[in-house]
Amino acid sequence: MMSIDLHLHTQASDGTLTPKELLAKAKKYGLMAVSITDHDVIDSLQEGVAIAANLGLTFIPGVEISASYTADLSLHILGYGIDPQNPKLRKVLRQNQQAWEQSEEDSIAALEKINIKIDRLRYNYWKTHSEMGGWPLFNTLREMGLVSDMKEYFSKYFGWGQPAYITILFASPREVISAIKAAGGVPILAHPGLYVEGTTKLITRASFRQTLISWGIEGLEAIASGHSAEETAFLLTYCQNNNLLVTGGSDYHGEFAGRSLGVPKVDDAYLQPLLSAIEQAQQRIIVKHI
Repeated sequence: MMSIDLHLHTQASDGTLTPKELLAKAKKYGLMAVSITDHDVIDSLQEGVAIAANLGLTFIPGVEISASYTADLSLHILGYGIDPQNPKLRKVLRQNQQAWEQSEEDSIAALEKINIKIDRLRYNYWKTHSEMGGWPLFNTLREMGLVSDMKEYFSKYFGWGQPAYITILFASPREVISAIKAAGGVPILAHPGLYVEGTTKLITRASFRQTLISWGIEGLEAIASGHSAEETAFLLTYCQNNNLLVTGGSDYHGEFAGRSLGVPKVDDAYLQPLLSAIEQAQQRIIVKHI
């Protein structure tokens, strides 16, 4: 069995590695196909295409787009095979980037209310030094000795109900899925087992699964970090029974996030159906514009 990893992040969003470093590592680990799926940005894709070709890796241009499901819950939707230059896609990404930037300012203001003053010089330094991951507030707070890792960052300040928790308004799931399709891409729900509303995992609700399909989702990232064996089995069966694509990946950001490249292992048997779906999506775009 050859392995693939279709959920990877670079310094363009919140990973610690450049595209060159990341793809070289993927090659070293014996992966045969990869996708860079940075959060709400596509800046690493052009470089990624060229590097992957030189390394002999199958490369799928991707993106992971935030979508507001409720005021307090965002979904992450992966777009595979996208045209990064598509105007509709770029509009959604700009909207989300503006939301991220506003949330950072709101977070800094919330911290000040509990007498934590952020040094703007250090914060701005970390905004432009992505080798530690694109989390300038985390790196600044760690430098101040207030947090030691990402778990503490969320449990003390930024998790739901904590003093610096901020609601961020992203594009809606329908908008995101529509933009991915307009860009000739295939929309897949990332790590579906990780979304919780109240005490219930959303994916366990038949109504939510039906809503996903009504929005136009074409598959689930059934094989993902954070899924139990039981969840993975359930998601694989659901995809099979509902003619949905299966994808998988590590959601690798670098060592600081506690995930390993190529883990969990994803069989390359899931690659060809995705590539075929991408080809069909791109053909639909061509026909539409003839």
